[in-house]
Amino acid sequence: MGIMPKPLKIYIISGELSGDNHGAMLMQSMKDLHPNIQFYGIGGYSMNREGLTSLFPIEKMAVMGFSEIIKNLSFFKNVEQAVLKQITDVQPDRLILIDYPGFNLRIAEKVKKKFGIPITYYISPQIWAWKEKRINIIKKYVDQMLVIFPFEEDWYKQRGVSAKYVGNPFMDKWVPKSKKELITLLGLEGDNPIITLFPGSRRQELTYHFQLFVDSVKLIRKQIPNLQVVLGLASGFDAKQYKSILKDSNIILNQKDAAYALEVADCAIVASGTSTFESAIYGTPTVIVYKLSQISWWLSKLLVKIKFAGMANIIANKEIFPELLQSDATAQKISTKVLEILQNNDIRKEMIANLTDVQNQIGGSGASTKSAKYILENHISNV
Repeated sequence: MGIMPKPLKIYIISGELSGDNHGAMLMQSMKDLHPNIQFYGIGGYSMNREGLTSLFPIEKMAVMGFSEIIKNLSFFKNVEQAVLKQITDVQPDRLILIDYPGFNLRIAEKVKKKFGIPITYYISPQIWAWKEKRINIIKKYVDQMLVIFPFEEDWYKQRGVSAKYVGNPFMDKWVPKSKKELITLLGLEGDNPIITLFPGSRRQELTYHFQLFVDSVKLIRKQIPNLQVVLGLASGFDAKQYKSILKDSNIILNQKDAAYALEVADCAIVASGTSTFESAIYGTPTVIVYKLSQISWWLSKLLVKIKFAGMANIIANKEIFPELLQSDATAQKISTKVLEILQNNDIRKEMIANLTDVQNQIGGSGASTKSAKYILENHISNV
């Protein structure tokens, strides 16, 4: 029998569903390499399944937009205080922060000043898009930066931060399936065109997108009556409140295999975010849509420094997926773009060819294992 390694206490924080999935895979990889780990912090269903008892429900943490965050300030203050108290009680060996910069960077500063614990940032906040000054907090308080997009490593190094590109954790869980397999799994008909709707996982995203996406489908169906439509929602989300919108819409709700629905689609309508990257990996032609409150949109226009909203477009540095944002996000414009993709083979072929370049830049699987190794090696070297 081998000697059980010394117990390790890890405090880990993710504030939204995509981070929860990536965090769970990282936790699993860390346990494979170091079986004697206890995890504390904040996460969702997937991280809890790997042994975390989350301090707060992740659904309450997933708030986006300036005005929306201001409305929830007292909640976030309570979360911050509870996290600092638990860290005082637990005295963890390391803090791992997953994306979620508004909250996590404040925690990094306070934890480093008060406890001096080594801090790993796994999945960089998108400070290359906006709030670049946050790099000063990272330089001062974060010991290890692990990034999941190839351009981020160079971006950080040019600014004096030794970041490591580990690959993308999405590739760790994806097992490609044939279209025939996917159609069978989802109970769809092979001969009729399929579109998938991904309106987002945050409450306010659904507020702005749900009805809009359903209205777009109605217009598309006027041209393609035999269209099959799948609505992908996060598994933990209660869809009952949207029953009236879905009534008589002939839209299939899928919360169990939403990723398969995105992979099988001939075209997808997707709220800007993680799922637009997944579309690129699947090779699914996509129309990117996003709406915010008017004040949040106005402020984002002042602050955001990048040309594109969708990750495939950012990586390629050109518009592969059309983007319809704010006032351009209308049912008429969305349906027109989808119909172009479904009915014009040249547009479709060019989009899929451009996605191959993005896929090649991302590479294969192994990000979670690499990250776990780097974290544990870094921990041992600092003990």
